[in-house]
Amino acid sequence: MRLKKSLVATLVSAFVCVPAAAEQNGDFHKKLYVGVSGGVSKLSPETEGTAFTVDDEDSDGSKVFVGWDFHPHFALELGYADLGEAQIGPAQAGEISYEVAELGLVYHFYNFGGYDRLIRRRGLGAFWKLGAGKMDNESELEFRRDNDYHITAGFGLEYGTPIGLAVRGEVEAYDEDALYASLGLLWRLGRGGKDVGAAAAGIVAGANDLDGDGVDNDLDDCADTPSGSPVSATGCTMFDGTLEGVLFNSGSDELTDDAQVVLNDAADVMLKYPDVTIEVHAHTDSAGEADFNLDLSKRRALSTVRYLMLRGVPSSQLQARAFGESKPVEDNATAAGRKANRRVEFHVIEQ
Repeated sequence: MRLKKSLVATLVSAFVCVPAAAEQNGDFHKKLYVGVSGGVSKLSPETEGTAFTVDDEDSDGSKVFVGWDFHPHFALELGYADLGEAQIGPAQAGEISYEVAELGLVYHFYNFGGYDRLIRRRGLGAFWKLGAGKMDNESELEFRRDNDYHITAGFGLEYGTPIGLAVRGEVEAYDEDALYASLGLLWRLGRGGKDVGAAAAGIVAGANDLDGDGVDNDLDDCADTPSGSPVSATGCTMFDGTLEGVLFNSGSDELTDDAQVVLNDAADVMLKYPDVTIEVHAHTDSAGEADFNLDLSKRRALSTVRYLMLRGVPSSQLQARAFGESKPVEDNATAAGRKANRRVEFHVIEQ
């Protein structure tokens, strides 16, 4: 059997050496997290050319891991897994245990609720994982391991909640002879990038809402919003300009699915502030005729207002305004500029 007895001393140094400073991207905040999982493993040591056979490849497994969300799409993750034992025959001659230490890069590539939820690690999302690991095996039998170090790969789904707790299901492959399918829990430390010590101090002092925006500190992603301002469920000002994510199908006033998710949240907030009136401003880029663009922006402003009303927002809280291509915020000569100019803005006009 091609196995060799050895265990990785540690991969922690590689984890801590990653630079701790990285710029925030929109509402993304870097976070540390810890997690555990349990599941089943399939272990297939090579027995070709020997007198042995693998009588039972299936075993129970468990894993502990720690990670760092350092980018809207990426996280670095360090884990240790006990994958159980493979039963070796004939006549139950013995067993071989599997333990793995790994360091991997996790790529969060999709969220069913859109980009805003992806960068916040909330709702249901999917991820890939690729990394390097080192395996240790124990057995009363004679064995040899050809490769101590190996590539690890995985795929999974993760459902995150606003309090930082997430459920994760994934399948991982370690070298050629070990697979692990698991269900686990992880917890992201801190909310909104706040210093964990400062948050703890706030709890000790009994200050559950330091900026007075109505959102508890442990759920607040924006720690300094003015008191009384309309804020989202995560404590960030909602109506101060461009409402990111409110987009339409090309050349029409039909809201995209992602736009409807954003407007659902906006409607929930507006219903909490019945005295606030919002002007919905719709803008286009300069592609096409100016008259067509003005008409398109009118239809898009009205489409946005109608959707909010369907979500229960009274018409008395909403006003629609259209500007066409007349108020660009970027240069229409570039694709990026045109994309920025195709926008919907919310402005509070009465409080």
